[in-house]
Amino acid sequence: MKYSLLSLTILTLGLISCGEDDTPPSINNTAAYFPLSSNSSWSYTNESENQNNQDNMFVVGTQQENGVQYTNLDTQELNPGGFMVGLLTQNLVRNDSGKLIVNGTLGGVPIEGFPDISITLNNAVLFDPNALNGTQLNIITGSFEETIMELPIIIEYTSITTQEQILSSYTTNTQTYTDVIQSNIVLNLEISTQVQVGGTTLSLPILSSQDVLVVENYYAANIGLVFSKETVDYTLEDLSGIPGLEIPLPEQNTSVSTATLTSFEIGN
Repeated sequence: MKYSLLSLTILTLGLISCGEDDTPPSINNTAAYFPLSSNSSWSYTNESENQNNQDNMFVVGTQQENGVQYTNLDTQELNPGGFMVGLLTQNLVRNDSGKLIVNGTLGGVPIEGFPDISITLNNAVLFDPNALNGTQLNIITGSFEETIMELPIIIEYTSITTQEQILSSYTTNTQTYTDVIQSNIVLNLEISTQVQVGGTTLSLPILSSQDVLVVENYYAANIGLVFSKETVDYTLEDLSGIPGLEIPLPEQNTSVSTATLTSFEIGN
């Protein structure tokens, strides 16, 4: 059946701001915070400094992998505009004991000119309604090397997904939802290179360890993802004092993008 978001608005007396009214998780929480039933769909408005666009996500069907059944999601758009819609539609997802699990890859920092980062997600948990607040659900570390403009670029990454809190109510731009999970994805990066100086190989830091990408996600019971905020923030080391060294990466970036649910339909 089709739901109107206006009907979901709850005029809660004493609600001061979103996220202030939180409750501890229950170890027997059986609510479905991301229904994956057939004929379900979600529409989002994506807003950022440079562009505004829409994502229309829907359930395509199911797929078996290693004896486990997953759900396939897709969008009407050729390329999803929102980070989380891209993550959900470009991988396989499933529910397990209330947890939302994704199998596939996590893309990197959405900045033109930044190295392409692909992190393997092996049944990674995006949220767990029965986990304590602050529980780390996934910690994925690794490193790889790329050659950019003849420079060896060494990238070390750590991706952490954390169960933040369960809120009795949460308000987006215009809507208030009840029983909402917040979980965060944080991508920490450290980048360095190696240069030859007088026959000696020196390791130079390009980017000190920084939380380059932070994605805050909110999932409402019996609805799914209702709001996502993606923050990119980093500054490279100042290497201008080294003659002839040009780092082929954007020197700094601070940007915020959001995806807000505008309508949805949950199939039977």
